[in-house]
Amino acid sequence: MRLAACITTRNRPEKLESCLSALWKSTVKPNSVIVSDDSLDPEMQETNLQIVRRYPNTVYLTGPRNGVCGNRNNAVNAVNDAELVAFVDDDIYVSANFVELALDCYAQLPEKERDRTIFTGVSEAEEGMQMLPGKLTFRGYFRPEAIAPETVVIHATVFPRIFFKQEQWDEDIFFGYEDAELCLRAIKRGYKIISAPQLRVANGGDLQGTLITPAIGDLSNYEIYVEAARLYVGIKRYKKLFPNLLKLVLFVSIYFLHMTVYLIRKKSLNAFPEIVRRSRIERL
Repeated sequence: MRLAACITTRNRPEKLESCLSALWKSTVKPNSVIVSDDSLDPEMQETNLQIVRRYPNTVYLTGPRNGVCGNRNNAVNAVNDAELVAFVDDDIYVSANFVELALDCYAQLPEKERDRTIFTGVSEAEEGMQMLPGKLTFRGYFRPEAIAPETVVIHATVFPRIFFKQEQWDEDIFFGYEDAELCLRAIKRGYKIISAPQLRVANGGDLQGTLITPAIGDLSNYEIYVEAARLYVGIKRYKKLFPNLLKLVLFVSIYFLHMTVYLIRKKSLNAFPEIVRRSRIERL
C-alpha cells in the first residue's frame, strides 16, 4: 500500500520547512506530499512555494482560506496516488519510522479490513505532554481510551483514502473538534479505530498566533472557537449522526447552563453570543 501526507500551513515557512524535512527523511518515504497553503500574503505564498519545490514528489496548492477543515479537504482531494492518507500540520514532525510502521499496521490486517480501519498513534509536545486517542463524553469532552478508541490523535493517524471519497471534513467547523466529528461519521459508517502507540509524532507548536490572543474579556479566539465547535458537534451528534431527542435536549441544556457559569467566572459573559455565532448551529 502507498501513503500520501497532507500538510496544512499558514504563515509559518520555518515550520513548513522542518515538517517537510522530517517527512522526507523517513526510513520509508511517503508516496507523495500535498501542501495546502492558507497564507494570505502573496509573498508568503511564494516563500512557501519555493520551500516545497526543494522536495521531490511534493505538490503545492493555495488553500481555500475558510478554516482548517477546508484546507484539509483541499489537500486530500488532490491525492490520487495512494491508498492511505495522513494529515500533518506544519508544526508536526513525524518520527523517522512513522510511514514504515503505518504501512506495517495495514499489512498485518486481512485485506478486506484495510479499507475499513483507521490507525491512530501518539503526539508528544516538547514539554513531555502527550495527546492520546480516546472517546467523547456526553458533554463533548475528550477522555483517553486506549482499548477501543472512538477519537483519534489527528496528526498521528492514518486513514484509508477511500473514506474521503465518502466523507469530507466538515467546513462548518472553523477550528476545534473537527477530528472528533469526523470520527463520529467514520464510526457510523462502520469504520474501526485502532490504537497504535508506535505511531509517534512530535508537536512543535509554540502557541503563537492570532488564535491565542485575547478576543473578548479573558477569552482567547482559540477558546471561543473550541467552545463553539463543541456546541456544534454536540448538536450534530445527537440530532443528525446518532439521533436521540432526550440526549439532544439534555446536552443543549447542560451546555448553556455550564457555559453561563464558566463565562461569569471568566468575566466574559458577553462572549456567549459570539460563541453561538461562530458555532454555526443554524446550519444544522
